[in-house]
Amino acid sequence: MTAPVYLDPTRPVAERVEAILALMTDEQKLACLNRVPETVLADGYTLPGLTNEFNEVLHSSGKKPDATFFPQAIGLGATWDTELLEAIGAAVAHEVRARDTDVYASFGPVADIRSNPLAGRFEEGFGEDPLHVGAMTTAYAWGLRGRHPEYVKTFTQMKHFLGYNHEWHRSQSSASMGVRAYHEYQVVPYRMPVEAGAVMGAMTAYNNVNGVPSIINPLLQTLRDEWTKDGVFFFLPDGWDGVNLHTTKGQPWDTWEVDPRGDVPYPTALAAEEGREIGEDENGVYASALMLTAGVSHFHDGSDLPFVPNAGRAVERGLLGADMSHVERVVRDWLHFLVRTGKLDGDACEYNLIPADPHPQDRPEHIELARQAAREQLVLLKNEQAALPLPETASIAVLGPLADLNLRDFYSPLVPAERRPSPLQALRERFGNVVHHSGNDTVALQTAGRYLNVAANGVVTAAGDALGDTETFEVWDWAHEQHMFRHNATGKFLKANLLQQNDGPASFENQIGAAGGGGPLLVAQDDVMEDGDAWFTHQNFHYLRGVGGNVELFGVNHVPAEADGPYHLRLAEDGSLPLAKGGDALDLTETIVENGPEAAAALAAEADWAVVFVGNHPMVNARECFDRPGLDLAPRQADLVREVAAAKPGRTVVVVVSAYPLAIGDIADNPGVAAILYTSHAGQAAGAAIAEALTGDYAPAGRLTSTWLADTSSLPKAGPRSEAYRVSDVDMLEYDVISAGLTYQYSTAEPVYGFGHGLTYTEFAYGALELPASADADSPFTVELDVTNTGGRASDEVVLLFATALESAYGDRTAKRRLAGFTRAKDIAPGETRRVAIEVDPRHLFVWDVVSGKRIVETGAYRFTAGAQEAQIRIQGETIGALDLSTTANVWEKATIAEGLTYWEVSKLHTLKREGGYHSTGSRRAGSHVGFTNAILDGAKGIELRTATTTADWTDLADPVIEVRAGAADGPLLAEIEVPKTAGFQSFADTTAPLTGAEGTQDLYLVFRTGGIYIDTIRLTR
Repeated sequence: MTAPVYLDPTRPVAERVEAILALMTDEQKLACLNRVPETVLADGYTLPGLTNEFNEVLHSSGKKPDATFFPQAIGLGATWDTELLEAIGAAVAHEVRARDTDVYASFGPVADIRSNPLAGRFEEGFGEDPLHVGAMTTAYAWGLRGRHPEYVKTFTQMKHFLGYNHEWHRSQSSASMGVRAYHEYQVVPYRMPVEAGAVMGAMTAYNNVNGVPSIINPLLQTLRDEWTKDGVFFFLPDGWDGVNLHTTKGQPWDTWEVDPRGDVPYPTALAAEEGREIGEDENGVYASALMLTAGVSHFHDGSDLPFVPNAGRAVERGLLGADMSHVERVVRDWLHFLVRTGKLDGDACEYNLIPADPHPQDRPEHIELARQAAREQLVLLKNEQAALPLPETASIAVLGPLADLNLRDFYSPLVPAERRPSPLQALRERFGNVVHHSGNDTVALQTAGRYLNVAANGVVTAAGDALGDTETFEVWDWAHEQHMFRHNATGKFLKANLLQQNDGPASFENQIGAAGGGGPLLVAQDDVMEDGDAWFTHQNFHYLRGVGGNVELFGVNHVPAEADGPYHLRLAEDGSLPLAKGGDALDLTETIVENGPEAAAALAAEADWAVVFVGNHPMVNARECFDRPGLDLAPRQADLVREVAAAKPGRTVVVVVSAYPLAIGDIADNPGVAAILYTSHAGQAAGAAIAEALTGDYAPAGRLTSTWLADTSSLPKAGPRSEAYRVSDVDMLEYDVISAGLTYQYSTAEPVYGFGHGLTYTEFAYGALELPASADADSPFTVELDVTNTGGRASDEVVLLFATALESAYGDRTAKRRLAGFTRAKDIAPGETRRVAIEVDPRHLFVWDVVSGKRIVETGAYRFTAGAQEAQIRIQGETIGALDLSTTANVWEKATIAEGLTYWEVSKLHTLKREGGYHSTGSRRAGSHVGFTNAILDGAKGIELRTATTTADWTDLADPVIEVRAGAADGPLLAEIEVPKTAGFQSFADTTAPLTGAEGTQDLYLVFRTGGIYIDTIRLTR
C-alpha cells in the first residue's frame, strides 16, 4: 500500500504540509495555535504531537549543567570566524538532540545589533556592524539548523525581532529610527539569515518600533513576503509579551513623551480609534485577533491568558478581519516545524540517528571547540615593548576581583565550578611562583557603637563590641555604586533574604519576595557569589562612601528609586538589620581594615610581573530589564590598576574581563601598564585560554566588534524624564545611528579603542589590494591581497575590508566607512606570505532609495581599504532620482535627513489595515528638522502638511511653527507654517501654506521651532 503523501520523505515539505492540512477539521486547526496536539486525521492516521519545547542556545545548549559552556556572544563575535561559529552551532544542536530527546526548538541565535554600548544585554549580541552581525548570526544558525535541505537539527528561532537594544521599560517603550537607519542598519542582521534559509522562526521583541508593537508589526508580513522563499515563518512572542499587548503598548512612550502611568492596552486604544470602548474580556479577543492578522504563529507567551480561545472567538466574529485563512497560516507554520524535525520519518532523517546521551558535554570535540573559541575571542588591546608573552620562569602577582572567578551570565549553562576553572587556577598551573590578592578592600561596619558581624544562624547583627576577625567583610566594587560583601570569618556572602520569607513566593512583578517572618533581613548565608540562572540577584547593594567614614548601604537587585524609596537597613532591638522601603538610611560608618589596592600593589612590587584582572559581573548593572548606567570601570578597580602600575611600572598586564565596552582611557594611557588583554566571560575554557595567551602558547588575534568610547558624551542625550539608578544621561531609545552619530560608521568621537582594533604577538604587512576596476551591483567580486608575517611568532590575522561610497546622492550622510567583508587567516608562520581572498557582495553596500522605496547599490566609485592599503572600484548599480513630492507622501518614508526627531505610529487602524505610512515624524526640541534629498522644487507654489501636536507637559507649544527651507536647515526661507494644536500626537489636522522662492532641485528642510509637533504627510502643490 502506498504511504500517504505526508509520510513520504521524498516529497517536498510544503506538499506534505498541504496534504496534512487537507485532512484536518477547522476545530483541529484551531487547536494548533500554540502546539500541535496529537491529532487523528481524516484518513485515520494519528499525527504525533509537537510543542515548542526549547533550549536557550545563546552560547550553549541550554541552561543545563550538562552542556558545553562556550564564550558569550560578544566574545564569539570577536573571533570573526564564521566556520568556528557554525561548528559551535552544530555542537550545541547535537547536545540539544542528544540530551533533551524530545526538544527540537532553539531560541537563538540573537541577531540584535549593538548600536549603544549601554544596552543591558550587550553581551548577547555579536557587535555593532550589521554585516558582521548578520554573517555571524547566519553561520551560527546554519550550525544549529544543519545543512540538510529539508530536515533541521534544531528549529532555529532567532531573537529579538526587531530593534531590541535597550532594557529601559522594554515592554512599553519605542525604538525610534528613520527610514534609512531602519533599512540600512537595523533590519540587516535579521534579514541576512532569513534570506539564507538558516533560520525558520523569530521571537518578536518586547519593544515597539516607531510606536508599532513588534509583536504585531507589519514587518512580520514583509519578512514572509520578501525575505523567505515560501512565505512560511514561525513567529512567537517573547515571554509575557502577549500580556504586554493586553496591558500596555496602546500609548507607547519614550523619554520625550507619555508617562507610563498613562499607558493603555493596545486593543483598548485601537477600539477607541474605532469609536468604541471595550472591557477586559473584549480586550483579550482583540489582542488575539491582532496576533492572528499580524502573522504570529505561537499563541502562548508563558502566561495563562486564554490566547487560543480568544483567537477562536475572533475568527468566529470576523473581528478585525480575522478568518480561517489566518488560522491556516498558523497551522502551516506549525506543520512545517513538525515535518522538518523528522518526527514523521524515523531513520530517514539523519538527525534522528543522533544517539541519546545525558552528558553530551563530555564529547572531546566539544571540549576542544570551547577551548578554541575561548582562545580566538581574546583581543590584545595594548602590548608595549612586546611585554607579552610572559616568561614562564617569572614570578607573577595575580591580582584583581576577577582573578579567581569564572562567572556565568543569565543564559549560561549551569556548569559547576570544577568545570570552569578561574584564571588564577590556570595560571598557577603554568607559573611556578604565583601570589594572589583580590585587590578588594576589607572593611568593618559599625552602627550605634557596635560592629556588624554574623550570628550562628547567618543573620547579620550589630553585636560586635570590638573589631576582630569576625567583624570584617571583603568588598567587591562592581561600578555604579553596586557592591557585594563576603564575611571573612565564614566566607559567606551578604544578601537580602527577600525570597526566603514564609508567607508566599516572590512575584515577578514586585521582584521583592514575600514579607513574612517580620520582613526581609540582611543575612550571610551564601557560599558562592550569585551568577548564572539567577533572575533575582540579592547580593548586590548600593554602597555610597561619604566623608568621615560615613557610608550608606541600600537597595537590592538594582531597585529603582520608587515613590516610597528603595530598601534601606534598619536596626532592630535584637541587633538584626531588617530592610524596609522609604525613610532615612541607617547611620553606618566604615573602617578600612585593609586597603585592597595598596595591599595588591605591595605584592606586585615583590613579583617580576603583575597581572591584574578587572571588569564586570555579568548579572550586575547590565542585564535583562536594566541598561547600564555608564561606561565606567568600577572606581576601586581603577584604583587597583593605578596603584599596581605605579608599583610595577612597565611590568603590569591588565586583563579586562567584560561583557561590554568599558571606558578605560586612563588605563590605556597609563605608561606603567605594559599590556591590556580583553576577554568576554568566555566559558569553561576561559582560564586556560588566558593562561595560554599570557605564556605565548597561543597568540591572541581577535578584534573588537564594538567601539570602546572614552565616555558617554557622544551618545544621544535623554529627554526630560529619566530615572535615578538607571541610565540618566543617555537616550536608550534613539536607534537612528545616522542622525545620532552612533557606531564607528557615523560617530565623530575619538574612541579609546575602535571597532576592529586588535593586536597580536607579531607584525603583519599587507600587500596591495587587487580587485577589478569595475563590477556590476548584482555580481560578487573578490578582493585579494598578500598578508606577510614579518615578526617572529605564528599567529592568526583577522583581515577586515571596509568600503566607502565616494559619489552617493546622500553625500556625507552615508557611512564614513562600512564593513564589506572579513576573514580570519589561520596560523600564519613567521616569514610566511598568505594570499587572502575576500568575496564582496556589492548588494551589502546598498542604501535605501526613498524615491523607489527599495534597497539599491548606487552607481559610482567606491574606496576599499584593508589596513593601510586602499584601492578603488567603480560599481555599476542604480541612481537615486530626484524626489517628486507632488503626490501626498508619508514624511517618514521619504525623509533622508534627520536631527532631533522621534517617530510614532500614525494610526492603529492604519497599522491594522497595512496601508503603509505607519510612522509620523516628530520634533523633540526647537531646531529639530527633517529633510528630503534632491526634492523637485521647480513650480512648487504651496505646501500641504498633515500635522498633530502633543498634549504632554514636556514641551512649550507657544510657537508651533514649521519653517520650510531650501538647501540647508538655515537655508532660504520658503514658508512658515503655523501648526494647529490638536488633541494629541495621533490626532492629525491638515494645514497649508504658500511657498515663496521654491526653485530647482535641492534638499528641502522642515525646521521645527518647538518640540512636540508631529507630521504624517507632505505634498508640494503646483
